[in-house]
Amino acid sequence: MKRQQTFFTEYFQVYRPVLNRLNMLLAPHNLFHSQWGILKLLKLEGEMTSAEIALRQQVEKPSVTKIVQRLVEMNLVSVRPGTDRREKWIGLTATGQNTVETIMAELEILYCELLNGIELEELESAIRVMESA
Repeated sequence: MKRQQTFFTEYFQVYRPVLNRLNMLLAPHNLFHSQWGILKLLKLEGEMTSAEIALRQQVEKPSVTKIVQRLVEMNLVSVRPGTDRREKWIGLTATGQNTVETIMAELEILYCELLNGIELEELESAIRVMESA
């Protein structure tokens, strides 16, 4: 097997179990990883439009709209009009901020557990590989 194939085989062997663990961690918050991705993006980058979210998350805008509607119902995000009446800005509510901070703390524990035994330089090398892909 070529090394490229081995790389991606190993990636998928890690990806699914980590995604399952993430969803288990998010379940008590009534969230899924797709919702979490948007919440984390808003926490790190601030308010943005659904078009910007779609671009950053690499998903279709209707998918973002559907997820955002659910997050609004959960009082985790708010939507405010922009200068153009078609433009709507999406941002975290206070509840959303608190929820994201709680989840980030829980994830830090999970990530440390998953990466236990991996040297920092190996981790930095893996990050460089993923950033360049």
